[in-house]
Amino acid sequence: TLCLSLSPVSCVCRGYFVSTEEDDNLPHYDEKTWFVGDLNRTQSEDLLLGKPDGAFLIRESSKKGCYACSVVVEGEVKHCVIFSTPKGYGFAEPYNLYSSLKDLVLHYHQTSLVQHNDSLNVRLAYPVYAKMPSSSGPSPRR
Repeated sequence: TLCLSLSPVSCVCRGYFVSTEEDDNLPHYDEKTWFVGDLNRTQSEDLLLGKPDGAFLIRESSKKGCYACSVVVEGEVKHCVIFSTPKGYGFAEPYNLYSSLKDLVLHYHQTSLVQHNDSLNVRLAYPVYAKMPSSSGPSPRR
């Protein structure tokens, strides 16, 4: 199997996230912890206000047929479009497409978004509706 991203606990194999025992309890597996549906940009910023770097949510985008990822980076909420294509979901076609939003979220839990945008040096560490760590915890940057 060709692994595109390796970590001690998982790998992404040809766009599919392969889990191991250590990360099976991640809140990321439950879409209800991060998918908020039809929430606008301002509402998503309000929801993420005061959360640690790496706190995130996925919502429907104002761009028809797309989604948006809102994530806290250096104390500010940033937004990026997730394209929905016949081949899958991703930040830029044709690279790094995933079969589901969950697979995309699981991949970027392990990998920084910086490869798509220089101002997004952060991982999708903390789903907005999951228990947040104390502010003294490890940084989700890579």
